[in-house]
Amino acid sequence: MNNAVRRLLTDFSIEVTPRETAALDEAATVLPPGTKVFVTDLPGVDLARGLDAATRVREHGLRPVVHLAVRSIPDLAALDRTLGAVADAGVEDVLLIAGSRPAAGAIENTLQVLESEALARREFASIGVAGHPEGNPGVDESAVDHALARKDKIAREDGLPLYVVTQFGFAADPVLGWERRMREAGLGLPVRVGLPGLTSPARLLRFGLSCGVGPSLAVLRKQTGSVLKLATQVYRPTETVLGLARAVAADPESLISAVHFFPFGAVVPTARYAVSGQEDGLGAQGAAIMGG
Repeated sequence: MNNAVRRLLTDFSIEVTPRETAALDEAATVLPPGTKVFVTDLPGVDLARGLDAATRVREHGLRPVVHLAVRSIPDLAALDRTLGAVADAGVEDVLLIAGSRPAAGAIENTLQVLESEALARREFASIGVAGHPEGNPGVDESAVDHALARKDKIAREDGLPLYVVTQFGFAADPVLGWERRMREAGLGLPVRVGLPGLTSPARLLRFGLSCGVGPSLAVLRKQTGSVLKLATQVYRPTETVLGLARAVAADPESLISAVHFFPFGAVVPTARYAVSGQEDGLGAQGAAIMGG
């Protein structure tokens, strides 16, 4: 089991907001060189600040992945300028998300970006898109599946280096069931599974409710129990990592390639946890959960 966990964590990624770049000074002493650090797109924070954060990430010997919330981009001309600024800043990796805000103009989804001439004119080393194993609030599940199938088709036909980053969850089963369903539908995009970082369960419940991760919220409530525990505990995604590792070890055709941590402010503790898992396969924590 330890070997399976180490394989899953070998290429883990983590994210920071442009407001959290000070945490990089300490996190960079923990994270292996070249670790992918996603720079989130926040409402009210302009692209220039996000690119400044990406520069900080690179100066620490890490690899920035810049989020682009495409609904904040009003039209294809603005998209061209945005992608140009990202490329000019030396960023080689992006994550395309629709974003929860209302569309600023004609661009409403990431498919429009993937099919655009603005993207075709540039070469990125990797392009991430979002996956929603537990559904996307306010969006029909079949529409979500259809959109991901179209992205997979674009990747195959145009040779785009696409992969999927899933919304965070608290249990392995919803992710594994979704991954099997996608694979059975003929999709082949690599999947980076989103996991919460080492923050409080109370905070995770708030984010989980807003993000629609309903099925696995029951697992979090069962694990944490009382309101007092919610306030005092620190959540660790060890059970989820172990569940994913078991499945990937048993199924060599799995699309799951790595994990991505949403630290919710706990950047350094989450980095330490992930690196520890790389080194010992979550040995002590995993053994405790497995009863040995």
